[in-house]
Order: sequence, then C-alpha cells, then structure tokens
Amino acid sequence: MNFWVLTPYLMPRLSVHPGFIYLTLVMLAQVWLGVLAYIILRGEVQPFTWANLKTDCGCTPHGSRTGMRSGRMFLWLIPWLALRITFFYVVNPFDWLDELLLKALPFLAPPAYAVIQNLAGPAPGQWWLLGVLAVLIVFNYVLGEELIFRGVLLPRMNGVFGKWDWLANGVLFTTYHWHLMWEWPSNILIDWIYPWVAKRFRSYWMAVILHGSDAPVLIILFTLAILGKVG
Repeated sequence: MNFWVLTPYLMPRLSVHPGFIYLTLVMLAQVWLGVLAYIILRGEVQPFTWANLKTDCGCTPHGSRTGMRSGRMFLWLIPWLALRITFFYVVNPFDWLDELLLKALPFLAPPAYAVIQNLAGPAPGQWWLLGVLAVLIVFNYVLGEELIFRGVLLPRMNGVFGKWDWLANGVLFTTYHWHLMWEWPSNILIDWIYPWVAKRFRSYWMAVILHGSDAPVLIILFTLAILGKVG
C-alpha cells in the first residue's frame, strides 16, 4: 500500500522528496507493528511483567543438549552472521531469481523512490533522516517487526505447523514485505534463517541480533550520504 497508494497520494501534496516520504511511511508502519505487538502481549501475558514477557518471547538462548540458558550460546551467531553478511553485502546466489521475476512481471519493478540507494542524491544536509532511521531501526529489529514475527507469532505457530513452524514463519515474513515484492524469490530462500535460529536456541534475541546486523551498515551509509560522501 505504501508505494502503490500512500506515497503516490502524498507526493504532489508535500514539498518533500518522494524517497523521504516513502522512508517515513515505512518507519511509521514499523511503529504500528510495535503497538500491535504490545496490544497482543498485554492481553495474553498475565500478569504483564518483565519476567513473564521474557518467558513468553524468549530472551537468553538455551543449549540444545542441556536445555540450560547460557549467554555463551550467542557465540553460535558468529557463523550465521557471516553467512547473512555474505548473502546481503558480498554475493547473493539467488539474485538471478529476482531478475527472472521482473522479466516475467515487469510491473513489479520498484519505483525510484522505493530504492534506498536513491536517497543518496537528496540526502546531503538532511540530518533529520538519522532520527527517522533511529526509530526505524528500533522498531524494525527490536520492538516491531522482529517482536511480532519471532516474539509473538513463532511460539504460537507450532500448534498449526508443528516442527515446520520456523519455515512457515519465514515464508510469512517474506510475503509480508509487500514493499519488497521484487525480492520475494531470493528473500524466501534466506528469511527462514531468523525463525530457525530463534527456535533452535529458544531466543527472540538471537533473531534480533541476526536481523539487526543491518543496523550498523545503515547508520554508516546514511551518515555518509547526509555528509555528501556517497552519491
């Protein structure tokens, strides 16, 4: 709805670059997910305490053999982080699937304002973008998207999908990203990583860290773009 309806509707009505409008709407959508997660957890977790929330969503990872909670389990993220960074920032072996999709359905190609790299041109001097980015990061990787999918949905999907709940969660996560439809083929082959790690270690924070590995890169790139160092 964002790039099909809301952004095109607001573009002629606001004297703001379309990419900024789009980014702000994406941020607001993430905030809404955080509000929705709070409403669900507030109604289901009784009494609504931090201790019960940690139990419901999973915080400290568990060892698969001992079943004991241990912060050392976070070390298992190292190879997964290396794999994810390789796929997203070095070489994605599934990019060709996205290209096939766009050749078959060219109308799915993203508008220019929906491609984040295109923000580099109008970004110099726009320091307020870092505020938008900060809210986006918090609600995308911690309190919104991840909390809904791995903290709320994943533990509850087992009753329907059984041992394949992590796979169903990954597919749902991919298809939820309507604003990235042109990347569905490649993402559906990658997005299973987050729920699998969360389930394997019974820890929502494992998925948060893995998914949130984008955050430092985004902060650096946005800062450089605002300084006019990239374009």
